[in-house]
Amino acid sequence: MRDWFRPHHMVHRLEELDCATLRERGLRGVLLDLDNTLAPWRSQEVSGAVEAWLARLRTYDLRACVVTNAAHTRRVAPVAERLGLPWVTSAYKPLPHGFRRGMALLDTEPETTAMIGDLMTMDIIGGNRLGLYTVLVEPMCNREALLTRWLQRPLEALIGRRPRCCKLV
Repeated sequence: MRDWFRPHHMVHRLEELDCATLRERGLRGVLLDLDNTLAPWRSQEVSGAVEAWLARLRTYDLRACVVTNAAHTRRVAPVAERLGLPWVTSAYKPLPHGFRRGMALLDTEPETTAMIGDLMTMDIIGGNRLGLYTVLVEPMCNREALLTRWLQRPLEALIGRRPRCCKLV
């Protein structure tokens, strides 16, 4: 159970993740958290660096899908559509249903899918429980939901935000 809390890999920012290495690991799809992973919390602004990373991802024949706990399509859809990505809202991470919906959209299985997000308690635990390759990124900004700030981040501090390994192998 302790391994549920540990990502396979950690990066400071999404765009630091090497797409070629993901493909070499046999991955075919990537599930991406929205808030503080693709865009700042509750924002629809995506940086040029993230857009460039997604373009690189496609050159390696990797598909991506936004999987978010956000309930409102009106906030998620504009970002996902602009990036050319399918999306899953109300994922209820870390429960498995939202991850499975995302994998169905990508036509991937757990062993060929990565989950990338900024929350160990949602993205990493949920991905690890399903057998996904998990990548923890640092949150893009300090703004986040009160529940995240008061409960999830202190829990992460107790657990420790350390990866299983230092680099993709």
